[in-house]
Amino acid sequence: MNTRAPELTLVTGGGFVGLNVLEHLLDRGDRVISLGPPPPQTALERFAHLSGQLRVLDVDVCDGSGVWQAFAKERPSQVVHAAAITAGESREKHQAQHIVNTNVQGSVNVLEAARHHGVKRMVYLSSAAVYGAHSACDPWLYEATTYPAPESLYAITKFAAERIALRYRTIAELDVVVARLSAVFGRWEHDTGVRDTLSPPYWATRLAAAGRKARLPQAGWRDWIYGPDIGKGIAALLDTSPLAHSLYNLSTGTTWSMSAWCDSLRTYFPAFSFQLETPGDARLNAGKRSPLAVSRLTADTGFEPTYSMERALDDYLDWRTRYDIDNGSVS
Repeated sequence: MNTRAPELTLVTGGGFVGLNVLEHLLDRGDRVISLGPPPPQTALERFAHLSGQLRVLDVDVCDGSGVWQAFAKERPSQVVHAAAITAGESREKHQAQHIVNTNVQGSVNVLEAARHHGVKRMVYLSSAAVYGAHSACDPWLYEATTYPAPESLYAITKFAAERIALRYRTIAELDVVVARLSAVFGRWEHDTGVRDTLSPPYWATRLAAAGRKARLPQAGWRDWIYGPDIGKGIAALLDTSPLAHSLYNLSTGTTWSMSAWCDSLRTYFPAFSFQLETPGDARLNAGKRSPLAVSRLTADTGFEPTYSMERALDDYLDWRTRYDIDNGSVS
């Protein structure tokens, strides 16, 4: 197994997953382009102190011409396609065309530019949401044996885009790898206007800091993964050559509950309390989904997560003190 030398990497999307990828790549000294809405000023100030070099291009992935011109000028050798609208049901009813344009046509625009401008590897960020109705049938969700059954428009478009991306791998000989992400939370998570549902750990932490009570609809067991581990995992998929597969689950391989997270929060915020109740606070509803199996990712790349729940909480509270970008009141 060989690892690649740092090259010019283009990351699409201005959401918190993309910001964690940018931070990881910049921290290790890479040259990186952020294509999409400019990162928040707080993030730019943080990134300026890292050893890598960042260039920001305010280009919407729906703008095929703009994407093409950016690739033609910058000539990135690697791409992480993170741009997407994570839509809730209300947005689905009113902005279906925009969701499809961004999540599907936007992906095609990036794929077309990548295939024509010498990209060596592209990692497309998909979601565990594609497993849909089958996600609670088995103890673990496997890339090869768990059949996707996406239900929401977000999940459907993510599955469509990942299938298109892997078709480009065949017909265009573009080295595309798909990463299905589990439940991400942590650094740089904020209301971007394109993610309708922020994570339950995000909301619980804000409630704790405000001295408010958290009403959990359920214990909320998930294979949560902390933002910096997402950056680390994506970097492993960029760097490792050759890869034995084109599709990988990206998670921690472990689970913990929102009840455990809230219980730990009480150590730091004595005025905070929580309880399980029906219907509870919908923002704290983790839903039901089996964890993603990560044996394929570990075997092929050697990826191991850095952050346990306890370590993630310590880091996240420290990060909030220094960089929190959603620090208004919470109800």
